[in-house]
Amino acid sequence: MEALFELAKSEDKTVLFAVASALVNCTNSYDKEELDPQMVELAKYAKQHIPEEHPKDKQKFVVKRIKKLLDAGVVSAVTCMVKNESPALTDSCKELLCRVFLALVENPEDRGFVVAQGGGKALIPLALEGTDVGKTKAAQALAKIAITSNPEIAFPGERVYEVVRPLVGLLHLDRTALQNFEALMALTNLAGISERLRQKILKEKAVPKIDSYMFEEHEMIRLAATECLCNLVLSQEVRDLFLTEGSDRLKLIVLYCGEDDEKLRCAASGTLAMLTSLQPELCARIPKVTTHWLEILQALVLSPSADLQHRGLVIVLNMITADRDVAAKLMESEMLEILSVMVKEEGERKQAVFSAAKACLAKAVEYELIKPNVEGN
Repeated sequence: MEALFELAKSEDKTVLFAVASALVNCTNSYDKEELDPQMVELAKYAKQHIPEEHPKDKQKFVVKRIKKLLDAGVVSAVTCMVKNESPALTDSCKELLCRVFLALVENPEDRGFVVAQGGGKALIPLALEGTDVGKTKAAQALAKIAITSNPEIAFPGERVYEVVRPLVGLLHLDRTALQNFEALMALTNLAGISERLRQKILKEKAVPKIDSYMFEEHEMIRLAATECLCNLVLSQEVRDLFLTEGSDRLKLIVLYCGEDDEKLRCAASGTLAMLTSLQPELCARIPKVTTHWLEILQALVLSPSADLQHRGLVIVLNMITADRDVAAKLMESEMLEILSVMVKEEGERKQAVFSAAKACLAKAVEYELIKPNVEGN
């Protein structure tokens, strides 16, 4: 291996494709054709030769080989190959290197090491130029790194902005569900860093794609899209989309707050809490998007999860603060009784819940919708 790596770093650039091909074979990162079980049975019946997987190509052996390659310095060798602006580094050769990189970052524990050896920097040009297959695999490797590492450390300075376009490219419908999911998770992390990064995501026209994945049947993709939107609503442009006439965005978020999946409810209620706080005019629209709005809010506030309870109470407080008519509807419902019980349950663990419930009742008193009790609560 060391001899192979030395060859990769040598001045003879004609060996790049051969070295890259050898590394693809070592990492088993070539495309594998899935055999149709029915065709296999037919071939057996016809006594035809059926290609079989080599015992050493099983996953446990591949993992061991990748570990040895990393220890031997494969990342610095591949990085050197990418840096060489040689005519020998063709698009086909780049595609092979992209396959190798994707195999190297498959294990989350190895990603930090790959980044430390310059892998993150080397992947960006590979994700922007080359064959479609190569760019897709490089983009997926970038997504895996951005999911488990701090993107600001993995891609320091201006480099982090270059990662956005390849990730958005993974949101196309012709990509695999795993690629869609990993891109959404990576974009979620990027969107939570800064307004400038959120603007870059918007500029790449990612929001319509993220919106479409919120309707996805696959629950993990739907969750990832909702979490991504939760971070993007920190941008005014995204919040303005919820005010657009005829848009179902707000309705979908409210309905997701009432789903059985706790993680989805958590993401949706977090989004709604931020929307009602940063865009108060949306508060009056919530009762109009679905007739089940009260049931959904009550279920959130009564949830056994303290996080969901707090999110629900923040939404209720924002709605009460923003619109007196909405506050009246809430106080005429069972919400008043729920809040009254909650202010009696003060404790260290539920301090945030207690404070939010108390603030809701205080605002209702201020509106003269309810009367304060003797203790002033």
